Amino acid sequence: MKNFSINAEKIADVFPKPIYKKNKQQKIANQKTTTDEYNQHPNDYIDRIYTRYLEIINKPLNGYTIVGEVDEIKKGDSKLNITLESINLKSAIDLGITGKDVVVAVIDSGIIYNHPDIDKERIILYKDFSNESTQDKPKDILGHGTYVTSIIGGSGKASNGYNRGVAPGAKFVILRITSVSEVIKALEWLKENGKKYNIRVVNMSLGIDPDPIKSWKEDIIAKLANDLAKEFTVVAAAGNDQTYETIDSPGIAPDVITVGGSDTKNTPNIDDDDIYIGSSKGPTPTPEKLDKPDVIAPSKKIIGARVPNSIFDPYLTKEKKDINITKTEVLEKKTNSNPWIKGYYIESSGTSAGTALVSGLAALLYEILPNATPEIIKKIITQTATKLKDKNGQEFDKYSQGNGLINVEKAIKLAMEIKNQNIA
Repeated sequence: MKNFSINAEKIADVFPKPIYKKNKQQKIANQKTTTDEYNQHPNDYIDRIYTRYLEIINKPLNGYTIVGEVDEIKKGDSKLNITLESINLKSAIDLGITGKDVVVAVIDSGIIYNHPDIDKERIILYKDFSNESTQDKPKDILGHGTYVTSIIGGSGKASNGYNRGVAPGAKFVILRITSVSEVIKALEWLKENGKKYNIRVVNMSLGIDPDPIKSWKEDIIAKLANDLAKEFTVVAAAGNDQTYETIDSPGIAPDVITVGGSDTKNTPNIDDDDIYIGSSKGPTPTPEKLDKPDVIAPSKKIIGARVPNSIFDPYLTKEKKDINITKTEVLEKKTNSNPWIKGYYIESSGTSAGTALVSGLAALLYEILPNATPEIIKKIITQTATKLKDKNGQEFDKYSQGNGLINVEKAIKLAMEIKNQNIA
C-alpha cells in the first residue's frame, strides 16, 4: 500500500500571527488561518474542505505542497524509519525504555481515537478549549495534532513498528485549541492542573510571531510557557521562517527547549545531515537576542499519523486535480466507506515534527529519572546533542543548530549514569 504525503513548510503556523516584521506582511496577509476558517464556516465542514481544496490546487497554501509517495511499510533490514534511526532510537528499544506512563500534554489541533497507532487507553484526558468536541467525541479537523502525537508516542501498529513514535509507552493529555486565545487558556489550565494529572512534558508544536521591540517577558504566551518550564519540560517549535532572528513564541522563552530543524538527506548517517531549509534561526528577535534554538531534530519529510478527511489529508488533491470539482464530489470522496484505503501515514516537513521528537526523548528520560527537574532534563538533552558540520567540515553556527542534533543513545546513557550515581 502506498501513502501519499505533503510537505508542510509552515506546519507550525496553525494560528494567526500579529504582523510586526515588514518582510512578513505579505506572507501573513495571504495566509488563511485555521481560526479564520472556523469563524467563517463554524458549522460547515464541507465548505472548509472544499475551499482549502481549491486553494491548494491553484497554489500551495502556507507552503503545503505535494512531495510524492512513500511506502507505508518499508522493506529491508531496518525496523525503524530513517528519522528514528538518525536519532539513535534503537538504543532505547534495546533497553526496553518506552517512556512508560510518563504523561505528555499536547497543545494542538486535537486527536482521533480510531487510528491504529493511537491507543485510546493512553489518552488520560482530552479537553477542547473551543468547546467543539468532547472526550467521548474528539476531533482533529486540521490533522496536525494527531500527526504530532503519533511522532511523540504512537505505537507504530499500522507499520509493524517502523513508524512508531519515540516514546510509545507515554500517556497523553490532549489540549485542543483553534486560536491564540485558546493557547493562552491551555497554558493557564496547565498551570492550575498540570500536577493533578502528573504531566511531565508539554509539547507546543506551534508558533506566534513575537513583537521584536518587547521583551519575551511581555509576551504573554512566552511568559506563561517559561513559568510552566519551572515545573514541566516545555518543548516548543523554533518556527519555519527560514532565516535568522525569526524564532517564534513561546520558543523565545529562555527555559523552554526550543527546537530547530535538521535534514537527514534521507539517510540514517548524520555525517551528511544539513540544517532544514525552512527552520527558523536565532537569536531571538526580542531585545534580549537570546541564543536559540537549544537543539535541532529531524524536520524534513517526517512520517506521522494521517487523519482521513482532515484539512491536511492530501489524498483528495491527488485523486482529482480539477478546479471544477463540485462539493458533492468532495463529499463523496470524503465519505469513502474505508477511510484508511489510502494509508495510515502522511509525510511532512516543519519544526513541529522536530519538536515532537524532542518531547518523546524527554519522556524517555523521565522514565529513567522520574524525580528529575525540567532543568536536568534540558541539560541532558542539550549536553548530549551532536554538532552537525557542513560539507567543508565546519560546524553550522549556533543560531542554526544550537547545541546540535538530539542523540537518544547518548542522552539515555547520561541519564542512567545520573541515576546510578544517585543510587550509590
